[in-house]
Amino acid sequence: MSEKKDFGFGALVSELARTNIELWHQEDIARSQDDAAVVKAKRAVDKLNQQRNDLIERIDESALQAMEAARRRA
Repeated sequence: MSEKKDFGFGALVSELARTNIELWHQEDIARSQDDAAVVKAKRAVDKLNQQRNDLIERIDESALQAMEAARRRA
């Protein structure tokens, strides 16, 4: 994910779900017999995996920030 969008925790989780669905779709295409489609899908899978990893890191950061804020209020 080259550009970081400013999402809240729930929006990040929703974006992760959307990315996972697209990733699974591309993985299905990558199992086809059409070599050109496989190559295109594999490239999309690589991009989507990176987006997925970036989103998971941002979700982790958001959760950590929320826990630290809650601890300060306690």
